[in-house]
Amino acid sequence: MEETVMSATEPAGLPKNPTGIHGFDRLTDGGLPAGRLSLVMGGPGAGKTIFAMQCLVNAVRKLGQKVLLLTFEEAPADLLANFQGFSWGLDKLVAEGSLQIVDARLTPEACISGQFDLTGFLAGVAARADRSDARLVVFDGLDVLMALLADPREEMRQMFELGRWVRDHGLTGLITGKMDGGLPGHPGRADMVQYVVDCVIALDMRVEGRIATRDLRVVKYRGSAFPPNRYPLVITPEGIEIFFDGSGEIQHKVSERKLSSGIARLDTMLGGGHFRGSSILVSGAPGTSKTTLAGAMAASVCQSGETTVFVSFDEAGDQIARNLRSVGLDLERHRASGRLIMSGLRADALSAENHVFHLRALIDAHRPGLLVIDPISALLKGGWRAVVDAVIQGILDYARSQGVTTFLTSLVNGDAPEKEVTDSHVSTMADTWIHLSYIAHGGERNRALTIVKSRGSAHSNQVRELILTVQGPTLADVYLAGGEVLMGTARLERESKDREAASSRARAYARQRMELEARASALRAQVAALEADLARTEAEGSRLAEEVVDVAEADQTRRQQIQASRSGQDDHPDTAPTPRATQGSQADG
Repeated sequence: MEETVMSATEPAGLPKNPTGIHGFDRLTDGGLPAGRLSLVMGGPGAGKTIFAMQCLVNAVRKLGQKVLLLTFEEAPADLLANFQGFSWGLDKLVAEGSLQIVDARLTPEACISGQFDLTGFLAGVAARADRSDARLVVFDGLDVLMALLADPREEMRQMFELGRWVRDHGLTGLITGKMDGGLPGHPGRADMVQYVVDCVIALDMRVEGRIATRDLRVVKYRGSAFPPNRYPLVITPEGIEIFFDGSGEIQHKVSERKLSSGIARLDTMLGGGHFRGSSILVSGAPGTSKTTLAGAMAASVCQSGETTVFVSFDEAGDQIARNLRSVGLDLERHRASGRLIMSGLRADALSAENHVFHLRALIDAHRPGLLVIDPISALLKGGWRAVVDAVIQGILDYARSQGVTTFLTSLVNGDAPEKEVTDSHVSTMADTWIHLSYIAHGGERNRALTIVKSRGSAHSNQVRELILTVQGPTLADVYLAGGEVLMGTARLERESKDREAASSRARAYARQRMELEARASALRAQVAALEADLARTEAEGSRLAEEVVDVAEADQTRRQQIQASRSGQDDHPDTAPTPRATQGSQADG
């Protein structure tokens, strides 16, 4: 778990003493007021003494300070025994003198008389603090001492004396006190102490249903701004942790890379998958296959070589692995390879805050690429809704800061589970929201998938049928008939009818094609015969034309011969004939 960074350097403004308590130093912008008196109050079991002891331990370990604990209610040996469950090593700190525990319980005589004065007692404490160079002093159970005084004015005087003593000696003081059964913020006897001290921290433990939850609230802090809200608190082997990660500003890296959902057709609907580091919510009624979608993405991430942490509430990991094997998802091989870490928890065994601490510890230990929480709605068993919303937001912010993609499932209850409503506000926190529902039609129920939103990514608005097969989950194509989306048997029947109609059309097309091809063949034969007849006709025409030419030439030659014979020309056309005198010419001569 990430620890609060402590530094002895005082921030600008009011000097503060870091506590090292995760979340608290950010909440108070530095820790407790240095050189002043503070009060941590609460009912039984709220964690007052744990808070004080953790401040002491961290001051020694991380700031190198010497510290002093004055116990007015428990014996030092009992106090040390009670803290053996924490990983602080108190015995070692006491042995080396860094932590001094002083038994400040009153003697029976003082308890009977009801008379005492802090002045002499504080003088002894000051001498001890000076010898050990202690800078932080805790007064554990001082209200037990104050309860012996019957005069309220004397109580107030003693408390003002304690405040002056802390300031005069340059010490940081912390008082633990009970609320005397009063409500948070109305602590009864401790009420007057709040006006004396500079910082008041209220711890509260209450039972919601059967689950105990704790929270912390800063009631007062002189000279420093602070948020006055309640913040969830958990007690772990390392001590108290407050769920407060900083100011209201959200900052974390974003990625353009996408992870596959493990279902190819769902990736297509999502425009390529889910953004790395984003949060995915799958909601639906029981049996709509929310866990199946979680298992599909877990298997896909493991197959890509990254680690997945799969946290299931009220169901063992072995049971989930067995169930998903029936739909083609083999998680056992990923568990065997160490890529898949499965953790089954009882939702009502711990508060929501403690569950979230466990989730953050898993992230820190395994640095996964994907965190699955199935179902996140189970946390409602461990706390009231406002707390659950706060811790869910906390785990999502932490996962984003670590670059971890989160996959959450949420159970939808009520009279209308088909409505897109979740019991918590997780649907507003998630980046992608996929809703699963049942559609009853024709005497059967079928699963429908809808993408309600997917921030930063184009996505389909169609309702798809989710089908579980032995090869894995898949989505059926959208099938419309008369404006209605058909699913299940109705879709299969309509598909069968459409296939038969398509087959009939194909057969009719085939017959028509055969008829057309036969006709085309006949026409081609006719064309071939006509082409042959045309060729013969053209040949005959050519022969006749040649004959006409030959006859014309022969006729020309014959006429020339006749003409030649009549004119006395011999057979030598190159010799010009000698003209002969006709009888008439002779007579004329």
